[in-house]
Amino acid sequence: MRLVIFDLDGTLTKVESTWQYIHEKLGTWHAGKLSADDYWTGRISYRKWARLDSNMWRGVTLARLRSIVDTIPYVDGAAETVAELKRRGKFSGIVSAGISLLCDRVCRDLGMDFAVANELHVFRGKMTGGVTVNVSLGRKPSVMKRVAERLGFSLRQCAVVGDNTFDLPSEAGLRIAFNPKDANITEKCDIVVRGTDIRDILPHIL
Repeated sequence: MRLVIFDLDGTLTKVESTWQYIHEKLGTWHAGKLSADDYWTGRISYRKWARLDSNMWRGVTLARLRSIVDTIPYVDGAAETVAELKRRGKFSGIVSAGISLLCDRVCRDLGMDFAVANELHVFRGKMTGGVTVNVSLGRKPSVMKRVAERLGFSLRQCAVVGDNTFDLPSEAGLRIAFNPKDANITEKCDIVVRGTDIRDILPHIL
């Protein structure tokens, strides 16, 4: 494996959904849960869901939002895992259906090679309510493929690490489910790793 692509929420961080985490901190989760239910029952698209969520935060300052996401903790061993991959000559990065405000921070903190996520729109230091959807749940595999090809690799040369089936495209060379949330994920992955420390994935990659 030449490249390792990580999911973010629930994989590199201990929070399973950055969107929900922000809603809870801002007191908008009641309305946020309704739009989440509409998405999961197929009544709205992912793009519509993201727009509804981001619009609830219109007028919130960037500083306030950043102070919220900066409290999201890493899983044990996140920094050490990325450092070891780098030491062994592997590329690493994040493809997340979460929010770039956190994704970009994690990429910088851990010294990863790239990060792709959804971008909240900001004007004069405040949320406008707009969002650019770069990664929807259903399109994560195609985004992973595009990122890998941009670096000169195929997905067959990639290990992917995540906690849901949409994090683990069938074309990937190695699919690792880390503390999976989906009971049927064993049919979609090569390896299941459970525990509190993500360093446990390293023997399977290296």
